[in-house]
Amino acid sequence: LINDLLDMEKLLAGKLRFDRRVQPLMPLLEQALTDNQAYAEQFGVRFVLGQRVDGVQVEVDAQRLQQVLANLLSNAAKFSPSGAEVAVDVVQRGGTVRVTVTDQGPGIATEFQSRIFQKFSQADASDTRQKGGTGLGLAISRELTERMGGRMGFHSRPGEGARFFFELPVWTAPLSQPAALHTAPAP
Repeated sequence: LINDLLDMEKLLAGKLRFDRRVQPLMPLLEQALTDNQAYAEQFGVRFVLGQRVDGVQVEVDAQRLQQVLANLLSNAAKFSPSGAEVAVDVVQRGGTVRVTVTDQGPGIATEFQSRIFQKFSQADASDTRQKGGTGLGLAISRELTERMGGRMGFHSRPGEGARFFFELPVWTAPLSQPAALHTAPAP
């Protein structure tokens, strides 16, 4: 809770540092799946990397992207039934790459969907709620994604699970400028 609060405060104040570097996306995703699998196993859930886009590069802060992925993966594991698979798919459309995390949980209640990215927002805010959390993870994840030039969203119908996604611009090498022609001064 304290780390989430500190991250949110720094984000809102514009004081959270980012170390954005151009790097391949797929190894970052594979690392996140490996790092978060033990958490998923606590719920009897398995992460599955489905559709891939190898070779695509993005300009991101790897640590912050891992934070976004950890939040999406842990939420999906927490809300999926035991024995379920959480699918992670990557697609590229033009200059954008989309990573989607699909769970098999209960979905998001229609009346809660407009507040899902708000701070301290939880569908079950009661003292006896079944799922833990601070209600800050999605708000922080969305802010981090936007600070890396992307956007985050979701699709869900109650009873049909949820698909959270983020999109990032695909990095393309800048076109090199032709060298200026140098002419010798006239004698």
